[in-house]
Amino acid sequence: MYGLIDGNNFYASAERIFRPDLRKKPVVVLSNNDGCIIARSNEAKALGIGMGVPAFQIDDIIKKKDVSVFSANFILYGDISNRVVNISRRFCKDIEPYSVDESFMDFHNYEYVDLKNHCNELRNTIFYGLDIPCSIGLAPTKTLAKVANKIVKKHSKDLGNTYIIDTKEKLEKALRWLPLGDIWGIGKRYNERFTKMGLKKAWDFVQLPEAYVHKEMGIYGVRMHKELRGIPQYDLTEVKPKKGIGTSRTFDKRTDDLEVLKERISTFAFKCSEKLRKQNSCCNFITVFITTDRFKSDLKQYSNSITIGLPNPSSSAIELCSMAIKALEKIYLPFFQYKKAGVMLTEFVPDTERMTSLFDIDCHDKHKPLMEVIDRMNKRLGADKIKLGSMDIQKTWKMNQKNLSPRCTTDINQLLKVKAI
Repeated sequence: MYGLIDGNNFYASAERIFRPDLRKKPVVVLSNNDGCIIARSNEAKALGIGMGVPAFQIDDIIKKKDVSVFSANFILYGDISNRVVNISRRFCKDIEPYSVDESFMDFHNYEYVDLKNHCNELRNTIFYGLDIPCSIGLAPTKTLAKVANKIVKKHSKDLGNTYIIDTKEKLEKALRWLPLGDIWGIGKRYNERFTKMGLKKAWDFVQLPEAYVHKEMGIYGVRMHKELRGIPQYDLTEVKPKKGIGTSRTFDKRTDDLEVLKERISTFAFKCSEKLRKQNSCCNFITVFITTDRFKSDLKQYSNSITIGLPNPSSSAIELCSMAIKALEKIYLPFFQYKKAGVMLTEFVPDTERMTSLFDIDCHDKHKPLMEVIDRMNKRLGADKIKLGSMDIQKTWKMNQKNLSPRCTTDINQLLKVKAI
């Protein structure tokens, strides 16, 4: 059996951990720069607040219904997610964190364990330990575990917090219930194509001949088809280093100033280098892009990107920032109002397996002790305390986060203060 544990309304639930006064009250979480709704409590959903809706469009609902609004606090959510995974490892040794709020579990060789009670105990341990409500779905395949999880979340009043698809009758009932578009990985294009053919439910999809599915969707579709029929196609995936690391931001104000753009690009490259060093890798290529505000049709539009190779693989912030600024200078055009920019690092090699050029100066090893000191100091003192000269030393750029909650679990300066009476 495979299991999928999913934190219910995870971001909203994480915000409620330290705000018990918000239980049973509508809560929403906004995206970067407080743009759109990315998480809703059940009470907020009941008010008709949709996912992805721009926050300004529901100002009236927020005020009239006393909806609590939070800016996305991803550092807090990531820490709570790690705690959920660590608790889960006590109950299942083989776990694949799939996203910040979901993890797959492999329960093979647990034949002598009552999985329903076992998973209910796991759920209760997380709920009473972290105050995060979870749902757990169990099934013979990872895709069906997703289906089981959807069912138990939808019908938690009748089914509790754990549901197991362990018979042919339950499998058929689940597939007849699941809408075609809700199949894990079906995608919008295939959903539209099959809907036109009269297919509405997952059950209709699995009735298609496997040869036809292969013709229409390739091997990926065949694997999905088999998984839905209870034939495992995917094991737990080993966590591997990222193949690409990027940082990009939408500016709070449009700008045509090259110096401002250089500072932003330098900052993005610095952030990317930190992520690169965390996984002990070096990159061979760096990509820089800039773009104007595509929503302002009355302004001149321009966007461009460029990818350049490094003389030697590196994770040095000094080298990467220097190369990023050179790349920016190649694509920058004056008299355009730029709204967004970003940096992407690609083609990684392990730090211990670098192949260097005989003819180019290699500064990576020279800069490595300095990078280690910078990383340690920024980790201890807080992000952005140590910067490069090409970055704005006086100003730390921040996103628009008017409703950011404290990072009570990761920042000692933001710990909750309890008054004894």
